[in-house]
Amino acid sequence: MKFKLLASSALVFSLTLTVIPSSVEATPVVSSTKVAQASTQITEANVQSVVKQLQAARVSEDIEGTLKLLAPFAVTDVTVQTGNGITTVITHLEGTAAHRQMLEQSFGKVQSRKVLKNYVTINIISNDFGMAKIYQIENLETQDGKSFVAASETILRLGRVDGQVLITSATVEGWISERPSQK
Repeated sequence: MKFKLLASSALVFSLTLTVIPSSVEATPVVSSTKVAQASTQITEANVQSVVKQLQAARVSEDIEGTLKLLAPFAVTDVTVQTGNGITTVITHLEGTAAHRQMLEQSFGKVQSRKVLKNYVTINIISNDFGMAKIYQIENLETQDGKSFVAASETILRLGRVDGQVLITSATVEGWISERPSQK
């Protein structure tokens, strides 16, 4: 079934849905990096900056630009329902290597995308922790000419790591469905 090829590129982090093979395997990366007690506090402005950089990296399919926004130990959980909800694809990624593999497999699959709705809310929990929620609906066209409509809610959790504000974890809940042929 074609929908088995669908998963989300949660880390293409506007974290919206993209077509990728579901065979991406998460390989944990052990990191000695600790959340640093740096002088930079987490603010709405620096969380918004990370979200904007992430969205720009996604649009330009910039793998390195995406990965530089993630903590080395970042964890992403993605749940995507397809079509009428009969099929659910769940993906779990841990560490930079797993995120890189997912991005390499997902970038280049989408020929065009049109964002229909994009809404971001930011909550600062403390000087060390913030969250961004991204709600998005978009139309996608794949390289093989198929059209999809996708909707997602992404929760990014950000912390201070080695003096930088980085994404430490993400959760994506999404839905994607193929649109009928326009021919």
